[in-house]
Amino acid sequence: MRKIIHCDCDCFYASVEIRDNKALQFLPVAVGGSSTGRGVVTTCNYIARKYGVRSAMPTSQRYAYAQN
Repeated sequence: MRKIIHCDCDCFYASVEIRDNKALQFLPVAVGGSSTGRGVVTTCNYIARKYGVRSAMPTSQRYAYAQN
């Protein structure tokens, strides 16, 4: 019998980055592509979400949220 298991780890990449760098623990963290070109936010932590940052958001738009 074949089984398929799907595990959704919410904000996984942001959590790994915070685990590796404890200085980011209480800061908004977004992980994604380059702000030049067509980069997008892959994921962000809950603190960043409070500021309006979302997954699949263009990184250039994310920088506008970070400055406010």
